[in-house]
Amino acid sequence: MLAALTALASLWFMRLPPHQDHPVSHAGHRLEPMRFSEIPGWSDDNPVEALYAFQRSCARMSTAERADVMGRACSALDNLPESPDLDAARAFFETAFAAYRVVLSDDEGLLTAYYEPVIEGSRTRSEQFSVPLRARPENYVVINDDNRPIGFDADLTAARRTADGLEPWPTRREIDAGALDGVAEPIVWIGDPVDAFFVHIQGSTRIALAEGGTMRVGFAGRNGHPYTSVGGVMMARGLRPKGGFSMDGMRAFFRDNPQLARELMHENRSYIFFREVEGLDDELGPVGAQGVPLTTQRSLAVDPDFHRLGTPIFIDARLPTGPDRREQRFQKLMVAQDVGSAIKGPARGDLFWGTGDEAGSIAGGIKSPASFYLLLPQGGDWAGS
Repeated sequence: MLAALTALASLWFMRLPPHQDHPVSHAGHRLEPMRFSEIPGWSDDNPVEALYAFQRSCARMSTAERADVMGRACSALDNLPESPDLDAARAFFETAFAAYRVVLSDDEGLLTAYYEPVIEGSRTRSEQFSVPLRARPENYVVINDDNRPIGFDADLTAARRTADGLEPWPTRREIDAGALDGVAEPIVWIGDPVDAFFVHIQGSTRIALAEGGTMRVGFAGRNGHPYTSVGGVMMARGLRPKGGFSMDGMRAFFRDNPQLARELMHENRSYIFFREVEGLDDELGPVGAQGVPLTTQRSLAVDPDFHRLGTPIFIDARLPTGPDRREQRFQKLMVAQDVGSAIKGPARGDLFWGTGDEAGSIAGGIKSPASFYLLLPQGGDWAGS
């Protein structure tokens, strides 16, 4: 079976998908066909973990999705052995997909990273734990071009349903002042507003409960206001943390300047609602936008306007992840399984780095140029798949 897969892979140039209809091409950029052997680092990566991540993405597909071009790639998983090795995993991707380099018209790719924090908290409010992570209210409505009321701010992506119609949700500043007390109930309480702010940025966390055990919470929605980078606000004001604009540097600055930190955090009007997530494997990360648990250094958040969730994407970059944060080459096959409000563009990715403080320290320092190589399914009509 492996020999047959390898032979088929050598015929990549005879069966390229019609990528000209891909959203990246529509936006004025280019998808350059590549042989897998031409992708820097492809032959050095072990794609077995990426294969398992792709399997989880395929398991989330509906029956209708299974009938399209990506679904047929998922169906090819049935030909793999129960425990595929490196050669079988690589042959699968080289056979079921064709590779394309994303060539931007006016810029280069950018890779950042995020993580799953682990913080202390409690299901009940106390003097120690007084900062809430709130559930999404029942009258929550996603806003798009189909249901946007006349005159409703075009930048808002969510609203609250009232007797008088749809209205904007309060901003972060207003919510912190009590605007949603009794409306968006807390699901858990934590002790530090700075921790809470970074949980909002990450979109998920593990909480070591004072009552015992661990609770995992994940993204349930946002108040619909646009995301504003607090780091960008600080730069515009000439404020630079001693440790730079890494997550560690910004945390230290916020804790040394609590009143200013509160003001700066309120510049980001976006506010996240959460839900409790149960039944996750402790070895896997939080649930991403595709509805599957994320895999450390194999799951990628992308812009869904350009990339379908479940798409394999190979990343080539140099990241500050070595000893003393020296740069190391990062060349790995990822799977698009998440999205982020700050992740915009066809060669923009946010890499899930893992769980805990060490992962957070590394993730917070990653903001690096990167090359993106899309793996698009062989055959079929990609447009609308």
